[in-house]
Amino acid sequence: MRIFILGLAVFGVGLCAENVDIGNDLSVTLELIKHQPCKAGKWNKKLEFESGNDKKGPKLEVQDGKPNCFTIGGKVEVLEDFGGDFSIYLELKNTAKKNSVPEKCAKQPENGCGGFGSCLYCNACETFGDKIGVRAQLLLDGKPISCKDGLKRGSYDNLKLAFCLPNIEEVISSQGLTKESFLQLIQADDLNSVRAIGVFATVYVFDSDVSKQMATQIKIEGVYRRTKYSFFKDQPLPAEVYWSLPFNQLIKNQQEYVACHRIFGNLKIQKKD
Repeated sequence: MRIFILGLAVFGVGLCAENVDIGNDLSVTLELIKHQPCKAGKWNKKLEFESGNDKKGPKLEVQDGKPNCFTIGGKVEVLEDFGGDFSIYLELKNTAKKNSVPEKCAKQPENGCGGFGSCLYCNACETFGDKIGVRAQLLLDGKPISCKDGLKRGSYDNLKLAFCLPNIEEVISSQGLTKESFLQLIQADDLNSVRAIGVFATVYVFDSDVSKQMATQIKIEGVYRRTKYSFFKDQPLPAEVYWSLPFNQLIKNQQEYVACHRIFGNLKIQKKD
């Protein structure tokens, strides 16, 4: 059973506080290493966020009054006018390897929009509404951008990427774990310390409707899993199968998306004395 999703569930919290308690016996600390735009490729770059790290550049900030919700801003370049049905895909991994299989999207509806983990969030022009799961959107002056108006070419200091993450106890429960079994999975060999978990997140912004590709992908994956025996229900798909699916092909072949930003960090979970 993979545990990386647990790390990302408290990703933003650690950025804003030195330690975060999980009940009475565990605390979490996240060390932000850096965040930066993806390298140029075959994709059509229309939007680019400024890079930063723990010492300089824009930081990830908590959203006031919204638990587990965060923003990243700084200087944002809109390189080409664009508009349409904005969607945001949040890809989560525990390795920086390019072709590794990301964390699964949990509680993903049949239409492919929503859940938490590596998920697609459609209708990014709307306000946050779900109480459970991650939501992502683009904010202009603190409000969702208008899909009708889109974004005009230029430099912005009032444009931010916003996203929400579930709390740690919800995620531990969704994985069928207790805090004790979770701790056993990440405990070091000396039994007195806990290994650090690498955090690698990539945010993709689309200015077109890609939900049909994701919905089709869900159906194909369901058929595949029903024909293949697996000891663990949510065992990751083989890489060659995963990257052949319709939506994942968009990411692999660098198609459709207009912005791409990577976030790197280390998550540390400690037992209290």
